[in-house]
Amino acid sequence: MATETTVMSPRDQLAQRWADLREDNPKLRIRQAANELQVSELELLLCREPEDVRPLKPEFSALLEAMESVGEVMILSRNEPVVHEVTGTFKDFHTSSSGAMGLAVGQMDVRVFFRNWHFGYQVQEQVRSGLRESLQFFDAHGQAIQKIYRTDNTDAESWQVLIGQFLADASTTPDIQPPRAPLKRADRQEINAEALRQDWASLKDVHHFNAMLKRHSVDRLTALELVGPTYARRLDSGSNETMALEQNALGHLLTLVQKSQCPIMVFVGNPGIVQIHTGPVGRVVPTGPWLNILDPAFNLHANVASIQQWWRVQRPSSDGPVTSLEGYDANGELVITLFGARKPGQPESPQWQREMRTLESQLCG
Repeated sequence: MATETTVMSPRDQLAQRWADLREDNPKLRIRQAANELQVSELELLLCREPEDVRPLKPEFSALLEAMESVGEVMILSRNEPVVHEVTGTFKDFHTSSSGAMGLAVGQMDVRVFFRNWHFGYQVQEQVRSGLRESLQFFDAHGQAIQKIYRTDNTDAESWQVLIGQFLADASTTPDIQPPRAPLKRADRQEINAEALRQDWASLKDVHHFNAMLKRHSVDRLTALELVGPTYARRLDSGSNETMALEQNALGHLLTLVQKSQCPIMVFVGNPGIVQIHTGPVGRVVPTGPWLNILDPAFNLHANVASIQQWWRVQRPSSDGPVTSLEGYDANGELVITLFGARKPGQPESPQWQREMRTLESQLCG
């Protein structure tokens, strides 16, 4: 007697593969699972039940402008090696007249590039602590840009009103593009290093830095390699895979600023957003290859084994020199930047300058 063979849909096949993976490693996070299964995070998310993953209208700027009404939330932005989490309230989120960019300054300090925001979802999931609710936003390649989580202090009624306002009427299957191509590094032989150096020396505003790179058709890391040690110096040349956490440039710096309570600014971004936190560093906890800041309103998780290069970078400005520590991944992409806390129109903190000189001395002699 013939038996019917059940043919699983591609979605169900992926869901089964994910379930098998979770059975072997129940603590595996969705982004790690997506990498292991060689799919996008959004493809995995859409394996969940439809009532748990509901699409949002593509009115992302209006949604962020309305976030202030719900009170406290936790926002999470990340790239592959670094996760940046801030808890607070959105205040005065503004969108540019063209609609291409958005900005908030305060507890929630973000720079948003809406051209890379393609999909949004309300997500509900059961975790050990109970039901967790979030709004999650993705680029055209299905990679997460930002996630906004409801907290115990979120205004429940306002949260539901906001969800109702921005839920899409119908669900459609998103057209997810292939993975983004790795950064294409510039050919050093084609760059006029002396002209780059002169242009760098004439900078008056750090916000003009990216425009300068475009004028010279050079990526950021190649520019650091060419401009010379006055403006950019590599701080560790050993293998981060074998280097102890406390020997890593980030570990050294966090130890210094934790001890002195020098306030810092931590920038982490991806093609759709840059998220910033400003303040002193409290609790630093190493876990495996990860360095973690675990403070009440700010968490940072940096996989230093995946950050291949650290650079001390100095840029001139009308307020004086601006010094940063920058981390780059294996593709030459910037994944984290740390500055001393300062406001426009103010010179850089002498305390931060001392910490950076100490860091450079420790790592370079």
